[in-house]
Amino acid sequence: MNIWTKAFVGLVVFSIAGSALSSATSLDPGPIKPVASVLTIGVGVIALARMAKWWQVAAVVAIGAAAEICGIYTGLPFGRYEYTDRWWPTVLLPGDNRFPLLLPLAWFLIAGGCALAMRPSGKTALILAPLMATLIDFFMEPVMTRTLDYWRWLEPGPLPGGAPLLNPIGWFVTSILATVVLMKSRSKESSVDAGWVLSGYVCLIAGLWAVN
Repeated sequence: MNIWTKAFVGLVVFSIAGSALSSATSLDPGPIKPVASVLTIGVGVIALARMAKWWQVAAVVAIGAAAEICGIYTGLPFGRYEYTDRWWPTVLLPGDNRFPLLLPLAWFLIAGGCALAMRPSGKTALILAPLMATLIDFFMEPVMTRTLDYWRWLEPGPLPGGAPLLNPIGWFVTSILATVVLMKSRSKESSVDAGWVLSGYVCLIAGLWAVN
């Protein structure tokens, strides 16, 4: 486990413990909460980025940003939704549409992390990595939409968190693109650290759900 992966795991533990303390005491964490969010995602991205070339990281971030911007304006490929001002820092796009700046990095953390976590297995990874990312989103939706109130579905569907049936399709397709970009960067060594980052992220989501 490299030092950045260890730092990410430490930030996950800190975030869960801080959320539990805030929930138990009703204390407002103030700026600590958004700063911890920025640090956790940022350090997680750095830990994963060390396993890939810079252009691959940039490409996956761009894929995530493009998919989200398209989704905000057209409802494709995920369904119709909007972001709130809770996911700091957030900027306004034309039409007063909010766009969290950490959003493209989160795509690299999840979709990119799943691609890097797959041990080299040829075309099998093109199915397994996107499937893993899509399953993580199933688990993540209720926390992000209800616990954290980061986004809202404008046309709620039957899936966890009110996600529509189109959402997992969008996740799978977008994650396939990320996997294609990162396929040649996968190795047995990188898959171990990427696995730790993904496990830490899932534990973070589970912890936030449990303490709120």
